[in-house]
Amino acid sequence: MLICEFNLNLLSTTLTFLQRQVLTSRLIFGIAILSLFALSINSAEARPEFAAELDKDCTFCHIDPAGGGPRNRIGEIFEENYFEFPEDFDPDAVSEEVKDAIKQFTTSLELQTAFMNTMHSDTSEGTVANCSSCHTSVDRFLLMQAEATFNAQASERIMLTFSNNLGTTLNAFATVDAIPKHLYFKVGQFRLPFGIKQKDHNILVREGYNLGSNKRDVGLGMGGNAGRVFYNAAFFNTDNAKAQGLLGTVGGQIGPIRAGVSCIYEKPGENWERLISTFITASYRGLSLEGEFNFKDTQSSTSFDMDEVDSKGYYVGAKYRIIPQLTVASRYGLFDPDRTVLGDASRRITLITQYNFMENGAISLFYWANLPNADRKPDDEINNKSMLRQLKGYDQFILMSRFWF
Repeated sequence: MLICEFNLNLLSTTLTFLQRQVLTSRLIFGIAILSLFALSINSAEARPEFAAELDKDCTFCHIDPAGGGPRNRIGEIFEENYFEFPEDFDPDAVSEEVKDAIKQFTTSLELQTAFMNTMHSDTSEGTVANCSSCHTSVDRFLLMQAEATFNAQASERIMLTFSNNLGTTLNAFATVDAIPKHLYFKVGQFRLPFGIKQKDHNILVREGYNLGSNKRDVGLGMGGNAGRVFYNAAFFNTDNAKAQGLLGTVGGQIGPIRAGVSCIYEKPGENWERLISTFITASYRGLSLEGEFNFKDTQSSTSFDMDEVDSKGYYVGAKYRIIPQLTVASRYGLFDPDRTVLGDASRRITLITQYNFMENGAISLFYWANLPNADRKPDDEINNKSMLRQLKGYDQFILMSRFWF
């Protein structure tokens, strides 16, 4: 989750005031980015990432066994202490307390705002950000998220989850913990467990394949762990005969390295489509690295010949925790929606710094460097007009605030 400092008074300031702060913010951001490259070389004082450090599965800190979303009591203590456990912390005792409270009802609220400044503003174009893309040709301040989540422990092994964001239902599912830690089932509306689970929905390949954090599907899912091996599967869009699909993921973890393969078979039209992802994450003393490569084809063949691939995309990133409250990160991504079309590939470098200034508040600074494509066609020859600015290589600066309760 991408986080940094923002006080409540700043949230009520006007757009004009925010624009005056852009130059100063860019300077601060530049210093933070320089720190990223300097600190990524010196990892002597660094810390490992949460999963590798704790050597636990997702259910140790999260209500949802698939990970992400609201935390359980252990996860809350971890977050309240700035992602460290107190010296006298006894996880077994807390776990027993939670087990004693069979019928629980928990709620959470997450608020997120953004101010987007485009380096090449074009008021005549008038493009503004929306739920599917943060691209904008004019400076914009907006509420990005106001998501309320409700979890009810119906029995010792059944959890009900419901969340709504700005009037749109995201999650509505029941989780059955069939074999604790080894096998769970999920039925209802949920996010597909594909590749590396990401909170950030602005990754190019996620946008291109419609797998962002704000996307949900209806169906039946399952997953779990067997030693160092993890797995999941889903049958989704069961109520839509024209868009049924299957998904499967299998992978493993050796020390701080976690890798796997995901595959989706989907039938949005007459033909079945195949989307495959290979991914890997690794961490060492506070420096974490991750990468994912995706490709899609509509061939009936079961081979994996790259000549048959219709589209492809990938991203690689690095993150470094300077102190428990402060993280800096960078990411490079590419998405080529059609390999037969020259000049339609998008590339982006994202630079991020995030800071937790209180137990339930943070701000983050993003810089998007949308790299121009040397093979780009003239504007009047590009059919997908929403790609015009991105292909030109226009950059964008984003200041985001986040509060959760």
